Amino acid sequence: MTGPLAANASATKSFFVDMLVRDISVEGAILDLIDNAVDAAYANPTPDGRLDNLHVEVTFDADHFEIRDNCGGIDVEMAENYAFRFGRAKDFKPKTRIGEFGIGMKRAVFRIGGHFIIDSSTNDTQFTVDVDVDSWREQDGDWTFPMTQGTTSTSEPGTTVSVSSLHKGVAELFSRDAYGRKILNEIKERYSEAINSGLEITLNEEPASLRLHKLLVGREIEAENQIEDLFVNDLPVNLRIVAGIGPEGKPAESGWYVYCNGRLVVKADRTALTGWGTATPDGSGTPAWHPQFARFRGFVFFKSESPGALPWTTTKTEIDESSEVYRNALGKMGSVIRSFTAYTNQIKQERRQFEESPSKVDQPIATAQANATLTEISNVPDGSFRVPDHIVVPVTPPGPRTTSIQFSADESEVKELKRVLNMSTNRQIGEEAFERLYDEELG
Repeated sequence: MTGPLAANASATKSFFVDMLVRDISVEGAILDLIDNAVDAAYANPTPDGRLDNLHVEVTFDADHFEIRDNCGGIDVEMAENYAFRFGRAKDFKPKTRIGEFGIGMKRAVFRIGGHFIIDSSTNDTQFTVDVDVDSWREQDGDWTFPMTQGTTSTSEPGTTVSVSSLHKGVAELFSRDAYGRKILNEIKERYSEAINSGLEITLNEEPASLRLHKLLVGREIEAENQIEDLFVNDLPVNLRIVAGIGPEGKPAESGWYVYCNGRLVVKADRTALTGWGTATPDGSGTPAWHPQFARFRGFVFFKSESPGALPWTTTKTEIDESSEVYRNALGKMGSVIRSFTAYTNQIKQERRQFEESPSKVDQPIATAQANATLTEISNVPDGSFRVPDHIVVPVTPPGPRTTSIQFSADESEVKELKRVLNMSTNRQIGEEAFERLYDEELG
């Protein structure tokens, strides 16, 4: 045999499908399909940029999964050449906010079940793709899905994705009421910006209510709100960081929330991923999160017309820590953490001084907090995190200062001592013990 040789390096469908779904959860698959619908909604806003009258309906049970939207649909040409490809074609440059990698829809339906039907119509075209995954993955030849084209639907333009023959573990999850509540809460968190813009998202007919985060803002209490334009490979990325004092009594919600193009990627994070716990022996860095910091709330918003420039992974539930734009933001986030932890130390000192001072000195930070109001983060004015910059240190009153001494003793012996000394309280016994010990040792 003469001439150059070539080794076959093509992937089998079976291997590709198995590997494609390995790193995504069922929850992630559902969110991927919602991402596609939200992207379509943003491509079809009202003249004033809102998403009113657009809806995404998700339903599932132990036998079936479906997501239906009226957000404009996929035209036949896009379906034939781009929408079902594994990966994004070089010549395909769609205007999307969330979708970027070209694997979300396919990976999601493979993850959920063994048979899927995708039906989509625009004002001009309609098509249906019907695939039995087990049969398709065993077929040799071209990687294509059978598609039929029909007449345009009389209903609103949109897309319906139906999945049946659910995988066993998926069917078990979908049969649990608790899992449905979990997904609904995720929808509220992940798509709060779209919901606030008028998009209605329902799960098993229950609407996802709007979730708005708030920070304390007042005359002497300011939240961090900084905006900066960055560039990644000449692609512009807008960075906004908003942080400050959140509501009381909700420590589980403390931490950083990171959004990419309005889609929540990381929530309530209190790890080194978002800058916590980087302290070094020389005193630099930041402390690890502690319940003392329970009111900390930080929000990082990355926005770009080029989703590939944003610091997220293909699952959109994790941050790409190697991203240049994220490393830039992380330095600013660490600075905010240090300002906040300094504030918590100040207010602890202020409270201690108030409790120990006979004259009950003023508490400027506590007073400023009491007079501030919880403000939705989109309405927080520009500025840096600030609380009253001084603490009133009480003047030491004339005369000796006192402190407390505590110890334990056998209860029956204390009672006997009180009887002998004709004393009625444990405090009297303690004071007598101290005075006798002091006289004996120091005269």
